[in-house]
Amino acid sequence: MSARRFAAIAALAFLVMFVAVNVLANSWLRSWRIDLTQDQLYSISPGTQTILNQLSEPVTLTLYYSRDAGAAAKPLQDYAVRVREMLQTYAARSRGRVRFVEVNVAPFSEQEDVAAEAGLRPFRPYQGADAIYFGLVGANAIDDTRAIPFFEPSREAFLEYELTRLIYELENPTRTRVGLITALSIDPSAPARGQQTSVFASEMARVLQIVQIAPDFTEIPDVDVLAIIHPGDLSQAQLFAIDQFILRRGRAFIAVDPASMMAQDQGMTGLDPFNPAMPAPTASTLEPLLTAWGVGFDGIVVLDGQNALPVRTERPDTGEVVELPQPLLFALTAEGLSRDDLMTAWLRRGINVGMAGTLNVTARPGVESITLARTSGDTMRIPAQAALARPTPFELAQIWRQGGGGRMETVAVRLSGALETAFPAGAPEGAAAPAQVLARSQAGAEIVIIADTDFLDDAFYIDPNSGAAAADNAAFALNAIDILGGSDALVSLRSRAPRERRMTMIDALERDAQSAIESREEELRADLAATEARLAQIQEQGRGSGAFAGALGAEMTPEEAAIVRELEARILEVRGQLRRTEREHRGDVSRLETLMVFINVWLAPLLVAGAGLFFFWRRQRRARQGEAR
Repeated sequence: MSARRFAAIAALAFLVMFVAVNVLANSWLRSWRIDLTQDQLYSISPGTQTILNQLSEPVTLTLYYSRDAGAAAKPLQDYAVRVREMLQTYAARSRGRVRFVEVNVAPFSEQEDVAAEAGLRPFRPYQGADAIYFGLVGANAIDDTRAIPFFEPSREAFLEYELTRLIYELENPTRTRVGLITALSIDPSAPARGQQTSVFASEMARVLQIVQIAPDFTEIPDVDVLAIIHPGDLSQAQLFAIDQFILRRGRAFIAVDPASMMAQDQGMTGLDPFNPAMPAPTASTLEPLLTAWGVGFDGIVVLDGQNALPVRTERPDTGEVVELPQPLLFALTAEGLSRDDLMTAWLRRGINVGMAGTLNVTARPGVESITLARTSGDTMRIPAQAALARPTPFELAQIWRQGGGGRMETVAVRLSGALETAFPAGAPEGAAAPAQVLARSQAGAEIVIIADTDFLDDAFYIDPNSGAAAADNAAFALNAIDILGGSDALVSLRSRAPRERRMTMIDALERDAQSAIESREEELRADLAATEARLAQIQEQGRGSGAFAGALGAEMTPEEAAIVRELEARILEVRGQLRRTEREHRGDVSRLETLMVFINVWLAPLLVAGAGLFFFWRRQRRARQGEAR
C-alpha cells in the first residue's frame, strides 16, 4: 500500500472515530462536564446538588420557548442558551430525578395555549410582534405544578436560585410557617376579619403562614422562621426562649429601632401589648442576644444627607411651605445594597427608612457577616430622643454645619454560622425549661438584622395615589423571610451574577471612535455658531437688506447668498469627515473582532493540523531516507 493511500485511509478512520466518540460521549457521558468559566456559570452549587439528591419523586421541568420569535430579540436568544444549558446540567446531575423537556412555542399553536394556561407570560419586543414565550413549568409525580412565568435576562444572577427554589417547592409544597413577635400594629389576620392593615401585613398573610405569638409567650412554637419586628418589653425568660429557638432552628428576621416613628404614633393611641400598663416603647433591642452574636446596637439615630427624602416643611421666617430633603428620613439606595446576597441583589428601587440606627459587627469565630445595606458617606449621628422631637430640615442644617460629615453606616446585616448562647449560666428564673439547653447552634444559623422598623410603614414606600410600591421596603422583608424559610441547602445559595468580561482593546477603540465623533460634532457646532454670529453682525451693521433683514419674499443679497453657500459647504464637509471618522474606527473594531475570532476559533485547529502534517511529512522523509540507505 502506498504512503498516500495509507494516509488517506488513516485520516478517514480518524474522522470516523472522532464522530463515533462524540456520539457515544453525548449518550453515555452527559453528566460529565468540565466548567472552565471564571464564575462557574454552568456548574451547580453544593446546595442545589443536595436538594437534587433529596428528591423523593421525579420532577419534570418543561421549558417553553418561542425559538422563531425569540430570534428577533438577541438578548433573549442568548439567555435562552444559558437557561437551556443550566437545565441540562440539572438533569444530568440529578441521576434521573429531574427530566428536562423543551417545547418550541409557535404562534397560534396548541403549545401556545398550553403555555398560556400554565401561567406563562408572553413578551412582545415591539407592537405587532409575535409573542415570545420563555418560561418554565415544573411538575412532580402527583401533578403539582410550579412555574416561572418569564425568564428575565436582567435576573440572570438569580437563575440557579429560581430553578432550585422551584424544585424545592415541588418537593415541599407547604407554605413557610413564620412566628411573629411585634409590639407594633402589624396584624396579618386583619384582612380575614374585614379590617384594614398595612400592605406588608397583607402580603405576609398572602404568601406566608403566620403564627401570631402571644405577648405572654414563654416558648416559641414549631415554626420555620421567627420574625421579630420591634419587640416590646420582653422578659429574660422570653429572651431565653428566643435564644434557644435561634440556636436550635437558626432562622430569624429581626427589626429593631432606636426611635420608631410607628411606635411613637401608636403610643399616643395604644399600649404596649407586652406590658399593658405602659405605652408602646419607641426603642427596641434584643439585648443580651445581639451582644452575644457580636452585633453592637447603641440606640443612636443615624442621618444621611446625600440620600435624604424630600418632605414638606415651613420656613421658620416666613411660614412658606417648601419641599426640602430631611436627613432623618433617607433611602438605602441600590448602590448601598449588597449585590452578592440574594436578599438584596435584585432590589433596584432601594429601601426608604426613618430614624434608623446603625449596627457594628464584631467578628466571632465561625460566624460570617454580610453587610446588606449601608448609608452614603454623608452622615452624622444624634441621640434618639433628639430624633423623636422630629427636628425640621432647617434645624438639622444648623447642627450639620457644626458637626457634619461622617462615614458609611451599616443599617442591615446577615449573620451566618454557629452562634453562642446569651445565657451561658443557663435558663433564667421563670423560663420554660426545654428538653435540652443549648450553648451553641445545632446547625448553621441564618439571621437578618435591620436597625429600623419604620421602613414597613406604608407611608414610607406606598404611593398614596396609585397604591403601588415606590420602593422595595416590603419586598426586602418578605424576600428575606422567604429565603430564610427554605432548607439549609436553599439558604446556602448566593447570587451568582456573571461578571462582565470586557474586551479592553475593543473598548479602547470604541472610546477613541466616540471621542473623535464628539470632537467633530463640537467642530460642527462651533462652525454653525461662528456663521450665525457673522449673520447677526451683518444685520446689526445694516448690510442685510434682503431675506436676512426680514423682508419676506425678498431675494438674498450676493453677500447673504455667499454666506449660505459657505455654511452649506462647511456643513457638508464636516459631516463627511464625521462619517469617514466613524467608518474608519468601526473598521478598526471590525478587523480586531475578526482577528480575535480567528485566534479563538481557527488558529488552534490550524496549528494542530499543521503540526500533524509536519510530523507526518518528517516521518515520511525519514522513511524514504532509510529506504535509500
